[in-house]
Amino acid sequence: IPNLPGYRKAPTRPNRGGNFPRKQIWSKSHGVAIADEMVPNVAELMRSGSAASIPLATQPKIKHAGKRYLSQGGVVLKFFGYFKEAVYESQIENYRIRQCEVNYFLEDDTISVCEQKVENSGVPQGTFAKRQRIALNEADEKFYELEDIKLGGTVEVYGRSLFVTDCNESTRRYLRDVIGRPEEELRPVAGEEDVYTTMRAEFMSRETGRDDTVAHNIRKNPMKEFAEAQLGNTVNNETRRGFLEYDRKVLRLDCIWDDRDSLYGDLQKFTLQYYLADDTMELLTVVGPNAGRDPFKKMVKRGKLAIDRDDPLGPCWHWKNFQIGTVIDVYAKKLLIVSADSNTYNFYESKGMPLDPPLQLEMEEPVVAVRELPPYNGFGSEEDSLASCVGSLIPTIPTKKLGENKTMRFRAKMESRNPEDVDRVFTISFFLQDNTVQIHEPPKRNSGIVGGSFLSRMKLRTAEGLITQEYFYVGAEIQLAGHAFILVDADEGTLRHMENQPGIFEYSNIRNVVEVYRLSLGEPAGSGELAEVFAAHDPDGTGFVSLRNFKSILMKYQCSYYYGGPPEQAVLTVCRKLGNKTAVEYGKFVAVLLDPSLLG
Repeated sequence: IPNLPGYRKAPTRPNRGGNFPRKQIWSKSHGVAIADEMVPNVAELMRSGSAASIPLATQPKIKHAGKRYLSQGGVVLKFFGYFKEAVYESQIENYRIRQCEVNYFLEDDTISVCEQKVENSGVPQGTFAKRQRIALNEADEKFYELEDIKLGGTVEVYGRSLFVTDCNESTRRYLRDVIGRPEEELRPVAGEEDVYTTMRAEFMSRETGRDDTVAHNIRKNPMKEFAEAQLGNTVNNETRRGFLEYDRKVLRLDCIWDDRDSLYGDLQKFTLQYYLADDTMELLTVVGPNAGRDPFKKMVKRGKLAIDRDDPLGPCWHWKNFQIGTVIDVYAKKLLIVSADSNTYNFYESKGMPLDPPLQLEMEEPVVAVRELPPYNGFGSEEDSLASCVGSLIPTIPTKKLGENKTMRFRAKMESRNPEDVDRVFTISFFLQDNTVQIHEPPKRNSGIVGGSFLSRMKLRTAEGLITQEYFYVGAEIQLAGHAFILVDADEGTLRHMENQPGIFEYSNIRNVVEVYRLSLGEPAGSGELAEVFAAHDPDGTGFVSLRNFKSILMKYQCSYYYGGPPEQAVLTVCRKLGNKTAVEYGKFVAVLLDPSLLG
């Protein structure tokens, strides 16, 4: 019985309701894949007549199958070959060559054959033989192995003789380096060619333009060419020389059109591209940023341009007519050539017609409009008002720049001539996060004034600009919301913040304060007079003077705030750095006046 599908005898299997399980021969032991030794007897299966249907899992046991699976699993050798197929009832051919690929799997000596697909062949192609062990001699139970496949040899697959002609490069290296085959056996073998394949390749080469010997000057319908030939026309080959010599070579010239003398005229830039292959040219528009013009890239499409626009059939512009300073009439526009790229300069240099240096044009300086921002009118936030002045028709939410999440708090009094406002006390809070100010008046019984929020949180401005943290310190007089306030005290967190920012708050910097006091107290401190004055205010000899006595001594020497001296913030800084926050250690104060380096 032939070993073909449909001619095999069905294997005898127990009746299990249509379930035919197959035994698994692979297993793992300590992470290593091994083959199960209990495999069916192949000789008995072949004598029973069911050898043709032996599955891969029940084929003859391969020697050292586990090691080969681990070392050569996934390694495939690829061979190229063909077989002949007879063609009947054809006048041009008797047979046809069908190319195939033979894949040899080293892990289990199986072979698969795939036929290469040919476009529009009309023949079912693809997998010719699935992966399996192909019998070399069924009578002797021999199968094809690697030494049976050689270049120039044949492989019998289901009655077809495959002639092996070549292999890929990796297979050639494996056969040479690992198997040890000589180089003579690894050389490709020339195969046969059938008439139909050769004729089809020549036909497709002519139709697709891959054949350089076939002219493809003009794309015409074949019937149109035939009709023109009947009338005596011949093929025009005038442009072939330019195509062969100057194909893909383009000259690039920079031009300008000065139309500033006319109403609403302007100086426009263009790029002239000249194609040497067919002596055609095109004009491209160079649109600069914010030019206000529609982005039409091409002003004149590619074609030949007559020198005299009144005579379209006359001579056309040629690359020999171009020179730096040449004026080209392009449909009533006088274009002046002012420069060219480096390749164009090199081309004219090679032709013995060097171009002149580029022209230096006097360009008018563009008028830059300075946008003046209107003053803040007090409605809404200033950021929202500025967002309406950026020129966009679609307003957007302004971006907020946030600072530290801290709050400076001061106790303040109102500077007013009204008797009822003299004793009013306020708490002024300045938020560093967004530079906003909030004023609160603590309620006071029987004052006749309702306390609470005096000014909601908002940004305030002065004549110099936005009010920031530099405006706030103890002793400062500041104008807020149309009222004058004097800052008389600050909380502990505010004083620490000011001391940590000596570059912003100069009167919280002890060095700056000492240098200012040295101008008035340096001489009394050097003579010892200042120390005697401090001792007179310290009858108990504690070495400290109260903050009130310290202020009176400063007034004695006319270096207090009332005489144009440092503000109250400087007094608090001396008391905090050279005392115990309530009194001043006058010994240290006199010492640093004499030697500021003692501050460290």
